[in-house]
Amino acid sequence: MSDINSDLIAQEVDDEVRRERMNLLWKNYGKYVIGAAVGIVLVVAGREIYNWRVSSIESQHSEAFQAAMEASEVEGADAVAIWREAMPKLGGGYVALAQLRQAAALVDGGDASGAIATYDALAASDTGSAALRELATLKSAMLMIGQNDLDAARGKLATIAVKGRAWYFSAQEQLALIDLQQGDNDSALVKFTLLADDAETPRTIQARASQFRTFIEAQQFAAAATSADTETAPEAEEAENTASEGDSQ
Repeated sequence: MSDINSDLIAQEVDDEVRRERMNLLWKNYGKYVIGAAVGIVLVVAGREIYNWRVSSIESQHSEAFQAAMEASEVEGADAVAIWREAMPKLGGGYVALAQLRQAAALVDGGDASGAIATYDALAASDTGSAALRELATLKSAMLMIGQNDLDAARGKLATIAVKGRAWYFSAQEQLALIDLQQGDNDSALVKFTLLADDAETPRTIQARASQFRTFIEAQQFAAAATSADTETAPEAEEAENTASEGDSQ
């Protein structure tokens, strides 16, 4: 037998041994391999179905919100009723956006109390992002300021006038304005100075804060000058009277 034939026979034997091993492994573990493959297919398919369903629902909510927005902008439309009817068709963040729109429509219709209640309901819910809920708190407080319910508005604003919160700067500005309305110019000056000197303050708020600071400081300077004049006037009058008496003698 030649070396070539010996090599061929050895290769065939090796191949046969490998086939027998594979057959034995498949016989013992093939069902597990098939089960794992089926499991992977089911997981992937389930994930794709879930993603499709979520995307489909999100699309439905988006379309319903867009339809309500377009309908509410038609001249003469009852925007409050349109948004109320749209609510059941919405989900997630769209509910919060719809509540903000509904509250704005109530304000436009002159129903400030209804708008405040709508804003407060959103602020107290778990709908939408924290930024949207805090925006509802800010808008509710601003409406209350307009109704001269200053102490209640201050209480609401205090919950969001925290550095790092989404509406911190706007809330601080409103608190300073409440201070002015209540005659506490010193507290207002502190808040306006804080806003004017903070590099992170939005430019429009920073500009208003600087103007109010200048206005308050001018008022305080004028008041101090008037007080000084009032105090020195009697002294000057007394000195003049004394000089007059001396001349008459």
